[in-house]
Amino acid sequence: MNSSPRIPFTSTSASVLLDLVRAVAALLVCVEHWRNLLYVDYRQIAAHRSLLAIPYVMTDAGHQAVVIFFVLSGYLISGSIFRMAQRGEWSWKLYLTHRLVRLWIVLVPALVLGALLDNLGLRLHLAPALYAGQTGTHMLGDISTLLHPAIFFGNLFFVQTILVPTFGSNGPMWSLANEFWYYVLFPCAFLALRPGTRAHWRILNALVFFLCAWFVGPTILLLFPLWLLGTLLAVIPPPRSSSLVRAIAAVLYFPLLFFLSKTHIVQGVPSDYILGAATFVFLWLLLGAKSAVPSNTGVHLARVAARFSYTLYLVHVPFLVLLTALIAGEARWQPDVRHLLYGLGALLLAIGYAYAVASLTEFRTDKVRGWVEEKLLGKAVRVKEPVPAK
Repeated sequence: MNSSPRIPFTSTSASVLLDLVRAVAALLVCVEHWRNLLYVDYRQIAAHRSLLAIPYVMTDAGHQAVVIFFVLSGYLISGSIFRMAQRGEWSWKLYLTHRLVRLWIVLVPALVLGALLDNLGLRLHLAPALYAGQTGTHMLGDISTLLHPAIFFGNLFFVQTILVPTFGSNGPMWSLANEFWYYVLFPCAFLALRPGTRAHWRILNALVFFLCAWFVGPTILLLFPLWLLGTLLAVIPPPRSSSLVRAIAAVLYFPLLFFLSKTHIVQGVPSDYILGAATFVFLWLLLGAKSAVPSNTGVHLARVAARFSYTLYLVHVPFLVLLTALIAGEARWQPDVRHLLYGLGALLLAIGYAYAVASLTEFRTDKVRGWVEEKLLGKAVRVKEPVPAK
């Protein structure tokens, strides 16, 4: 392993490109759910089906976007672990404080807001079949059975898909269980294998690793290698890449991403591994962008969009479900011009809602983290750590 993992770029074009990738991934998740809720399946389109083939493919890559998040998260979080260890400042208390503040500052409001929105939709009886998961959205179950307090607290403590289902209508919360347990598994493995660590600490960390691995089970463990690909990004120096090379990489990468979202040739975990490997190469080339960050509107938009990508990921579904109940009811729309315009308005409202929530939560992460550290550890945050991928 490289003894000097790189600090994530903050003043080069690579940082902007990673922000852009993170923002695009969050948007891909959002638009898949938006399209599934509001519009009929492709085979049910009544007219101009061929014109809508590409848009339908491009709005069906939400799961593939989560693979991007896993690789990005592995890069950012493992890099922060390496740096803490190199500075001689490793502490489980400090590390878990960073991670839990980052996760909970959005997760807690997302759970509360999701409960309010889902209960509102159920009590208004606007679209009973929608809330019962009977409108063919491919993403909703019977929401009324998923609002139990035990499920709420299970999601709060990251045991969804392990001990409880995801809470209410918010299916995207499945990946947070993966993220959290990867945050635990990786440092356990790193400390168990790290030379110089005292034997009893190495044994203890190895024991915790195997206990956690047993607890989370094979479904979560099978996707752990995707997260570890991000660790490789943190230790393998990227080549200096030209803008042409990065453009070619993007032209090759995104068609593969959309192809894997639709193909029946390879599916499931093998498909995820193929995309994970491609994502590693793509991000590795993006990290080779060493030029200074330009000051322009595009850079500003990428930064802003990335800042609330985690919030967008966590809060958009309950809002879109309620909005669908209000404007479309139980019958999904044909994607004609009029309904596409209505739908675009709904999508913009959902993004605006996420931004508003982020302005009260995600944007205040560093301030809250500093306050928590000062109260728990008696010191304020000294170094601004990179945020997880979502």
